[in-house]
Amino acid sequence: MALQPVAPAGKGGMKIRVLFLAAAMIAACKKNPHISKSEIEQLTGNKVEQILIQKKYQLDSSPSFEDIVLFESGKTTRLAVFTPSDKGYGLLRQHDFMQQLSEAKLFFVAIGGRKSQILITHGQGEKTLQLFDARNFTQEFSPKNLATASVKVVKVEDKPHDELLNFGKDNFRFNGVRWVPYAPDEIFPYVDSFEAQGDQSIIEITNRGQFGTRVLVTIAFPELTAADLPAKLRLTKDISTVTLYKPGASVHKNGGGNVSLQHPIIEIRKDSWGKNGRIKLPLFMKDVKRFTVRAVYSQRGQNLTWPAAAGVGITKDGQNYFAVERVQ
Repeated sequence: MALQPVAPAGKGGMKIRVLFLAAAMIAACKKNPHISKSEIEQLTGNKVEQILIQKKYQLDSSPSFEDIVLFESGKTTRLAVFTPSDKGYGLLRQHDFMQQLSEAKLFFVAIGGRKSQILITHGQGEKTLQLFDARNFTQEFSPKNLATASVKVVKVEDKPHDELLNFGKDNFRFNGVRWVPYAPDEIFPYVDSFEAQGDQSIIEITNRGQFGTRVLVTIAFPELTAADLPAKLRLTKDISTVTLYKPGASVHKNGGGNVSLQHPIIEIRKDSWGKNGRIKLPLFMKDVKRFTVRAVYSQRGQNLTWPAAAGVGITKDGQNYFAVERVQ
């Protein structure tokens, strides 16, 4: 087809054409705010049949916004978390639900320190809840152990203004390790940092709960044996309020009597521990991932324990106390 000459447009037509071309150029140059389907397939290695939910959110204290995608691939639903990079995106994590989720919804829950987790609910009536961070944390609440038909996210009034999961009569709060039962009148040890980096290792724990006296915080290391000391765990400073008990040591047992330790524990003593009070313990740790944390304390003349009872996210340690365990 031969091109035909076009008569010059009037001033009004020319102005409209220029504006149209400028708008088209801006639209063409505008970057898609989300990772594309082809990029998802390339980075995850899975075919994307349908994107169910796609959101951007700032999951940690870094300035970047992660791209969170829930998509169907084959006969399963997958969650993928991406972070922007100089050359596009990088994959932070991927989770396979091993089934196609029904009525899936995606929310974000604040855990304090400008950090949030991904909350996915799915199912009809009694729902299953699953929580994820941007790395490797996963925790599930199912109808088998909680009434999950009605769940609310409730903001804590005091700093750091993190949020609770409210299941009617039961409240759960993240303690840096797991979502555990929460009561507003208890102490609440929050593990700010657990860094096993040789001589630069550190454990930091903040009391996000109420004031307590005669506090004894116990950190146990179930995977370590006597042969692992001191190559994997040792104190690097002589602190009068901190004691490392080695495997084989005779220590008290909840309910009375003593027990011989099967693994090392560290006890940290504090005469008083106020709201937002922090414990900072420098030490040596290497290849340490799994640990439990618990506390005994006094309030109004009563001797109490934290955690106070069994529940989702709670285990028992070698001294027969309820404790919170990190397994990742």
